[in-house]
Amino acid sequence: MSTTKTVANRAIKARSKGTPDRIQTDIFNAQAIIDQKIVENTIHHVAETEELSIADLPQGDISVPMNLWLDHKAELKIRDGVVAVQIAADEFPEDFSDEYSEIASIVLPMVSHVDGRSYSHAYKLRTRFNYKGEIRAIGDVKYDQLGFLSRSGCNAFELPEGESLETALKAFTEMSDVYQPSADGGALIFSRRRATH
Repeated sequence: MSTTKTVANRAIKARSKGTPDRIQTDIFNAQAIIDQKIVENTIHHVAETEELSIADLPQGDISVPMNLWLDHKAELKIRDGVVAVQIAADEFPEDFSDEYSEIASIVLPMVSHVDGRSYSHAYKLRTRFNYKGEIRAIGDVKYDQLGFLSRSGCNAFELPEGESLETALKAFTEMSDVYQPSADGGALIFSRRRATH
C-alpha cells in the first residue's frame, strides 16, 4: 500500500488556515440521527490538513476529504469498513458525479450555520444526481436547521457536543405545512386549498 503524501485538497494553500468551509480537527461523535432514529455512530471524520497520507487514516469507518478520495480512490475502496466522502461548502458535487454509485455515504461539513451552500449540495445530490445513499450533515448543525436539512436531502445528522438528540428528533415533525418544493417532494400547503367560485 502506498504511503505517498498527498495534499488533501489541492486549493488549500490558497486559503487561510482558518477557512470556515472544512473540517479543521478530526470529529467523532458516539451517536447520530439516521432516518429520524438515534443510533450508535461508527464514522470517524478525518480533518483536512495540508498533508494527509493514506497511512495516516484511522482503522474502521471513516469520512475523507473529496480530493483525497479523488487521488486515492483505488486504495480507499479496498479498505475494510465504510469510506464516506466529504463535500465542503465551496466544493462541487459535480466534480465526481459519475462515482456516486460507489459511495455509500456523503458527508456535508457545516462549519458555519449561516452558510447555506451545503443545503444546495444535498438538494443537487438528491434531485440532479439521483443519489440514493446517506447524506450526513455534521458540525454546526442547529435544532432549527434539521427540518430544512431533511427537506433538502439529508437523512443523517451529527450534532455538536452537548446537544440533546432526543430533543432534536422533535424538529422533524415540527413543521406540518410547507410552502416551497424541495428534495423531499412534500405536498405544499397550497395544494390543499379548495377551488372557490
